[in-house]
Amino acid sequence: MRRIPPDAMNPCVAPSDFAAVLLAASRGGHPASPLFFPVMLGLFAVFFVFAIRMAGVQQRKTRVQLAALAARLGLEVREAPTTGVLGLKPTPTVEGRHRNRAVRFFTYTTSSGKSQTHWCAVAAAAAGAGGFTLDLFPQNFLTHIGVALGMQDIRVGDPAFDPLFVVKSNDTAYTQAALLPELRARLVAERGRGARGHLSVKGGEVRYAEMGFFSQEAQVARLADMLEIVCDLAEVAEVYQKP
Repeated sequence: MRRIPPDAMNPCVAPSDFAAVLLAASRGGHPASPLFFPVMLGLFAVFFVFAIRMAGVQQRKTRVQLAALAARLGLEVREAPTTGVLGLKPTPTVEGRHRNRAVRFFTYTTSSGKSQTHWCAVAAAAAGAGGFTLDLFPQNFLTHIGVALGMQDIRVGDPAFDPLFVVKSNDTAYTQAALLPELRARLVAERGRGARGHLSVKGGEVRYAEMGFFSQEAQVARLADMLEIVCDLAEVAEVYQKP
């Protein structure tokens, strides 16, 4: 009588054989077990459901944070008119007027090849900004290299401020005058509290943006603090006159 190998009595793949199964499948060969594809599909389904559930949890946290932010600042939560993917709604914005100007908190995504970066931002309108542009970045290893290679970095003569930030602008003299000591002190203080984003003045809008999501309480608090600085810079941009 033909002897049946012990492994043939067990429908499960031994851990030591799992790598061989994957290798055979990747080479177009036949899986070592008929359960290979059902197991892989099951794992994918579990992962997919888990990802959707976690996205839902993050979305609920985001809405709670934005509702509290809007209530604290006297602004409104505004839902996106579009429908989200797989029942997940797009992140709402928080909009309204603060210090007699239009302001908003919002999210956006940038892409680079196959990767995406998620940003949360606060912005204030700067009507009739007169063409003034400004970019303010936190100093890091890459900016040090950029400055060494000739990237613009406007210095204002402040030993607490200059080492922490890279400043670019289309008007050096105006920028040096506009970055008042009080404004520089607030920027340094926010840097100490974890602000590592990009502050910009361009196209009639002043914006502060950093990577992340509004579901994180500390991040929402930082952007709320940056609202005052954004509004200060909007006032600076509005009085600018081209030389």
